[in-house]
Amino acid sequence: MPQALVSIITPIYNGKQYISETIKSALAQTYKNFELLLINDGSTDNSAEIIRSYFNDERIIYIEQKNSGVASARNTAIRVAKGKYIGFLDQDDLWHKNKLEEQVAILENDENIALIHSKQDFIDSQGNEINFNWIIGGTGDCFADIFIKNKIAVLTVLIRKTILDEIGLFNEQLSGADDYEMWLRVTLRHPIKYLDIPLATYRFHDNNISKNSFKMTILELNTINSIIFNYPEVFKKIPKKTIKNRLYSLNTQLGEWYSWHDKNFYQARKHFFIAIINNPLALKSYFMFLHCLLSNNQRKTINWYLHKLNNIFSKI
Repeated sequence: MPQALVSIITPIYNGKQYISETIKSALAQTYKNFELLLINDGSTDNSAEIIRSYFNDERIIYIEQKNSGVASARNTAIRVAKGKYIGFLDQDDLWHKNKLEEQVAILENDENIALIHSKQDFIDSQGNEINFNWIIGGTGDCFADIFIKNKIAVLTVLIRKTILDEIGLFNEQLSGADDYEMWLRVTLRHPIKYLDIPLATYRFHDNNISKNSFKMTILELNTINSIIFNYPEVFKKIPKKTIKNRLYSLNTQLGEWYSWHDKNFYQARKHFFIAIINNPLALKSYFMFLHCLLSNNQRKTINWYLHKLNNIFSKI
């Protein structure tokens, strides 16, 4: 019986530094029946030249498009993908050589599983192994678990193409959190499976969007709002309190960022107001909201008195 075809999708934007290592990790798979779709998303460096050096492998499919973001690049690849299964390997990450072999075997033996994912290892920009506490998990009917926190690493996922045909492509308005929004749509309707072994390696470097916690929180909130607005069945799937707690937490984080780091008290007030709506018993939100209503001079005066009081009490 012939092996199922897998489509590996790699979006590329100015990826010259790591793309060669990434391609090699795909080509080194012990599972050989795959196509590697390399989508050049308007790179301005010599990524294209590096990619062309691998054109001798007939499994490589190269596509160029104007710069439109990672979600658009993934969607471009999905539209032409011929595989029964789809995997996602970003331009700076690596796959362990047995990734596809392990995951395809499980999906082939259980048609109820929509996608399979796993643990991941971590390296720094120089390729050195590092420890990082990235909570991964979620198996079975786990929408509530994934709603509370994204526990699915995109580079570890192998998903059925039929699932993507059913639920649709990545949301290009949420590029950067498009994978999280996708996992929410999948788990809303289907069970998934988690393998508690590392099958891929995530690389930390200066250009990782995941290192920008402020931007990631904004994208996460937009994702949650999108799911709630577009899929009313969410309210039947999980308790209303779970939804309110998630909205409270994300809006509080953004309110604090805008007030303390950005000094954008208008934006901070909006987020603290939404936090109060979702958790009226959290007194801190009221104090923060009122703090953001004050003038700059009033805030300076209060901070001066608080500083004085702190000095007094520290000497007692």
